[in-house]
Amino acid sequence: MKQLKKINKKSKYIHIGIIILGIIFISLSAFHENIWFDESYSVAIAKHSFSEIWNITGNDVHPPLYYWVLHIVWMIFGNNIIAFRVFSVLAIGILGILGYTHIRKDFGERVGILFSFLTYFLPIMCTYSQEIRMYSWSCLIVTLMAIYAYRIYKNVKEKNEFKLQNKNLILFGIFSISVCYIHYYALATAGIINLFLLIYLIKNRKENSKLLRNFIVLAVIQILLYIPWLWYLKGQVAHVESGFWIALQFSTLIEVPTFQFRRQLDSDFAFNLQTIIALIASIGMYIYTLYRIYQAKKQKEEILPGILAISVYLLVIIAVLIISIFTPILYARYLIVITGLYIFGLAFFMSKEKRKWLTYVICAVIFILGCMSNITNIMINYDESNMKQIEYLKENIELDDILIYSNIGNGGVIAAFFPDSKQYFYNGGYWDVEEAYKAYGPGMEIIYNYEDILKDYHGRIWLIDSGDCGLYNAFPKEGIKTLIEPTEFDTKYQNYVYNIILLEKE
Repeated sequence: MKQLKKINKKSKYIHIGIIILGIIFISLSAFHENIWFDESYSVAIAKHSFSEIWNITGNDVHPPLYYWVLHIVWMIFGNNIIAFRVFSVLAIGILGILGYTHIRKDFGERVGILFSFLTYFLPIMCTYSQEIRMYSWSCLIVTLMAIYAYRIYKNVKEKNEFKLQNKNLILFGIFSISVCYIHYYALATAGIINLFLLIYLIKNRKENSKLLRNFIVLAVIQILLYIPWLWYLKGQVAHVESGFWIALQFSTLIEVPTFQFRRQLDSDFAFNLQTIIALIASIGMYIYTLYRIYQAKKQKEEILPGILAISVYLLVIIAVLIISIFTPILYARYLIVITGLYIFGLAFFMSKEKRKWLTYVICAVIFILGCMSNITNIMINYDESNMKQIEYLKENIELDDILIYSNIGNGGVIAAFFPDSKQYFYNGGYWDVEEAYKAYGPGMEIIYNYEDILKDYHGRIWLIDSGDCGLYNAFPKEGIKTLIEPTEFDTKYQNYVYNIILLEKE
């Protein structure tokens, strides 16, 4: 008995050690101020009021909950990029802690330890844990929703007291409606899990009629709470159908199954070293997991929790894939939202392994891949080239200067860093983005021809151009002189290229 207590105590210390090291690990590359376009949108919209965020993001492609919470962070810390980034890291930090507080309690110490380990050291986690986007918080809340859904199932199976059943039901409901307002992959996950629970409770309604009634009431409440967003959802679906930047390609079919073993997605897909390593590692883990499922089933071990997690994960992908045949919405990066389920599935079936040496080998390989990923992140994120363009503008821009850009990628970054400077996005492609890009307002306005601003303007103009200087070459030259020729800034973070030109209109 004393020996057992010592073993349990030792495993707890190991688990806590993994959590501490893991949080440090995912934080190593997070303390920088670089942003790319998607992050610039989050930074820009965070300064708006709750009602403005509701309306603006309703014309984008994501629900508003993450932006609302980011607005609270903005109210506390101001326009602080590092604070926003640490806020994202916090979610994955908590996700790993769930391995100790929830997974360990429900499924045993081995599953809990492996869950925490994979949460922190899978190659993809150290990158997307710090994106100033909704991904990390979506992942956390989806996982919590799944945990409490399983606890409801377990309450019914073990015939636990009604009070405990209702407590878990309330927590499940809170997390379920929350994920619906944070990401649409999370919405799909909530729909599938709610459906699974409903079927199970109907099947066991004789002994749990009160719980079934409460669940139906909860489902109705969730629907009522989501109704205010349905109008915006309808508009977003129409916007996506009319033409969206996501495309269903061969590369998508490679990136989706290998996502968790990549450092991040490349803007231009290629069979490079990262892709090959991710492909080998992911295929290896799929084969191993299937083997462990087969062995566990053969030995009549409990496999339902792991099967449920993997099933929900795959059903979300299948549902999105089917929709993508008509309207492409399958994108590997969005899988971070349901990666908590993927991690649990791996952890659950790895815990069935009797050969400890093999578990150590798998963990060692994942740890090495995670370190390779994080070392690359550190080298890129802290490269001195990343903020040169921002420093240059801060040193040279004057109060009455205006900025113009036609590439919203690097233009959005400038807009987020210079919200008080008057600037214009030249929308030469006539994209339907006016309402969504109010996130960058009121400092940024959208124009469709240069005459709208040049006819009555006299003063200095900063052109924020791309590598090809397409904006500068096409820009009207009559009555305008060039004060500073194109100055190029080639940044390592997301490989953004800026050409900054200073003009003056007399």
